[in-house]
Amino acid sequence: MKIERMIVLSSKGNLAAVIHYPEKKTERLAILCPGYLDSKDYKGVVGLAEALSKHGYATVRFDPTGTWESDGTISDYTTTQYLEDIRNILEHMLRQAGYRHVLLGGHSRGGQVAFLYAARDPRISLVLGIMPSSKRTIMDQRYEEWMKNGFSVSHRDLPNNKDQIKEFRVPVSHLDDHNRYDVIEDMKRIRVPVILVAGELDNTCRPEYVRKIYDAANEPKIFVVIPGIGHNYRHNDAEVKIVNDKLLKMVVESATAKGS
Repeated sequence: MKIERMIVLSSKGNLAAVIHYPEKKTERLAILCPGYLDSKDYKGVVGLAEALSKHGYATVRFDPTGTWESDGTISDYTTTQYLEDIRNILEHMLRQAGYRHVLLGGHSRGGQVAFLYAARDPRISLVLGIMPSSKRTIMDQRYEEWMKNGFSVSHRDLPNNKDQIKEFRVPVSHLDDHNRYDVIEDMKRIRVPVILVAGELDNTCRPEYVRKIYDAANEPKIFVVIPGIGHNYRHNDAEVKIVNDKLLKMVVESATAKGS
């Protein structure tokens, strides 16, 4: 497996990304979207990228605009910009090779944005949401802080050092932009297979929230609750393997059923 770092141009500067190439030439592409303020280098995303590449997917993980190694400011970290970032990554990869099957997936907010994007771009072949968030999730957790202070403070540990913390102050404009989108309504527009995964112990994107997204989706669709798994499973190597093994099995089955 070959791993290559790349830069993709966006309207806000450069997007930092990493590609995991499979050993053989492939027509399958996967794009993985990090969760809210998460890094492309977190273990859950990296592990899934490695697993997908071993099964024939050229797999891209990237930092959205305004976060981590990508250009832009935190004010640029909006749902609208995130959707543009996905489009820029996809078009960059399609210029490289004639990929015929495109998997788009992500964890938490990354899963939500993957569904929003798939509703707008028919080039997507399969969509994966790992504990995807919804309006309910963000409103429950941060609405009062945003309204009171004009921003919401979040902290994330560094990918390779959980003892070092990075702080993000996300302006209320993020919430204003987020409220323009409704993942429940957009699920009705998706005409390709969708996979939704919930964690039994997830108190952030609870299984009942994920189930509502699933209920709005068209067939073919899959919904699975993984026992004993919480939202931040990336902190536990054993749990990362459990989740990614389950995801890979469903992705392979779904892709095979479509004959792609």
